[in-house]
Amino acid sequence: MILKRGVKIQLIAFTLITIIGVTIVSVNYIGVGRTLLGRQYTAYVDLSDSGGVFTNAEVTYRGVAVGRVGPIQLTRDGIKVKLLLDRGKRIPREGTSAVVANRSAVGEQYIDLQPSKATGPYLDEGAPYTIPRRLTKLPVSTAELLRNVDKLVSSVNPQHLGTIVDELDKAFNGSAADLKAILDDTDRLIQTAEEAYPDTKRLLDDGATVLNTQRAQGANIRGFARNLNELTTQLRRDDPALRATLDATPGTVVQVDKTIDGLAPTLPVLLANMTTTGQIIASRKAGLRSLFILYPLTVGGAFTVTPGDGTQHLGLALNIDSPAPCTKGYEKVQKRWPQFTGDKKPRLDSGCTEPGDSGKVVRGARNFPKDAIAPKPQVPPGATDGAGFPEGGAYGGGSGGSGGAAQGSGAEQTPEAKAKAKAEGKEGKEQEQPAAQPQGSLYVPFSSGTVELAGYDPSTGVVYGPDGKRYGIGYSGGQQRLLGDASWKMLLLGPLSR
Repeated sequence: MILKRGVKIQLIAFTLITIIGVTIVSVNYIGVGRTLLGRQYTAYVDLSDSGGVFTNAEVTYRGVAVGRVGPIQLTRDGIKVKLLLDRGKRIPREGTSAVVANRSAVGEQYIDLQPSKATGPYLDEGAPYTIPRRLTKLPVSTAELLRNVDKLVSSVNPQHLGTIVDELDKAFNGSAADLKAILDDTDRLIQTAEEAYPDTKRLLDDGATVLNTQRAQGANIRGFARNLNELTTQLRRDDPALRATLDATPGTVVQVDKTIDGLAPTLPVLLANMTTTGQIIASRKAGLRSLFILYPLTVGGAFTVTPGDGTQHLGLALNIDSPAPCTKGYEKVQKRWPQFTGDKKPRLDSGCTEPGDSGKVVRGARNFPKDAIAPKPQVPPGATDGAGFPEGGAYGGGSGGSGGAAQGSGAEQTPEAKAKAKAEGKEGKEQEQPAAQPQGSLYVPFSSGTVELAGYDPSTGVVYGPDGKRYGIGYSGGQQRLLGDASWKMLLLGPLSR
């Protein structure tokens, strides 16, 4: 039989196509010749059991096919699986685990490579690498799965299962519409939650900020709770007194209301008059401040005259015309003789016009201390002799102040004055009487008693004690604890400090 030329050409073409197709299938799908062509490299997996994997099964890396399973060899305590991996797929060498997984419920196992990092060294570098057994996982065997299912089914009492089925039938019988509504509402709820996700996320982020703030303020919150607990405990203890006060409040309110009604005709007039008084006091604030600062010193010095030991300590000197009275400014004022006892209108346009430092008895409202020169005693750090005001310190022993002990008049010097005189080389020497020292003034020797002076600064409300320490008295309580029986003085000193 002679074949025609066209048939021969067709047979040759068909043979070539067959050879090419078989070659492509063998190389790409079966893997024939890949190693010879250098398109594959080798790695191994050490397993205790095959887990159902077989030769030519797929090998994946993060779910992407990267090669095939090669021959499987038995070892002394398990199997060693050869992996034929495609070049170009960079798989990290260290930390990569091999998981034998099932592609479907009926089987078709494969090996999935799961890395722990994305950096080298890689499996295609150096000698073939074996993934250790500790980094492998096997699927649950079918026999183990069936045994577990059998145990689960055997653990269920058929009678109880029947009861559950009957109860479920009673619970859901005729409720199809309600269940459908619940499912529909759940779907809408999920959709609404998805639409509100940005706001929900922002709420959670802000909530974290609030919680962090609360954690940072934990100490303050605990302190507040502790103080609140003490307050409520005290209120519980004082509950009878509070109830008595509340019970008496209506009657008190009625009495106050009656009092206000009774004062209604005169109270506005009184308040209006007090406005004038307040204006006068405000204009004389500097003078009143000076008075209240000097008044405690004067009273403290007076008590040294009678120290409580049954004796009086004083000296008497007549001070006639020392200092001389002020006559300048009274030239137009007629003298009023004692024999004249009738009414006479005073002259309001006259007053002492002597300068404040003239040495005479300068009187008049124009000479009260101004704010700039108002006495504001200070205590230097470490001072122990009072605030330095008036001159002479805590013992009044200065030579130039009116409150000190007179030198050269028989008054005894204080230990501090003696120490100072010794330091200046004047021990045992009698000091001269200052020329400006008033004659006939009352001097108080301090041999049997001392006057403790406390410097007070009205601008800051700070009090300096005789020991040089700095004290601040507030207005939120604590005056009784700090001042004791003398705490009432804060009624006088408190407003002046402002």
